[in-house]
Amino acid sequence: MSAYYYNSVGLSGTIASLKGKLDEYNSIIEKLSTLKNSIENSNEWVQNNIKPEFIAKCNEYIAFYGIVIAKLEAYINYIESKNKAMENLENSYS
Repeated sequence: MSAYYYNSVGLSGTIASLKGKLDEYNSIIEKLSTLKNSIENSNEWVQNNIKPEFIAKCNEYIAFYGIVIAKLEAYINYIESKNKAMENLENSYS
């Protein structure tokens, strides 16, 4: 009979994996922001006509990863709430 019980361990593992990806993306944004700021404030850039385009491209990547992070956080919160609701349902009726 216990074969039909809800197993939250598997979903918790997936949530942990997604949180790891979220940390990775946050790290990427931090590194990219640091790179962009150091280039923006540097006077050692050889080709100044390329510098604004490069900074604009960095800003695009930062914005893209920001969107990915926001969506991933929302998805993680959704899965966590559904996992908790299913655990509560399982505890109430089993």
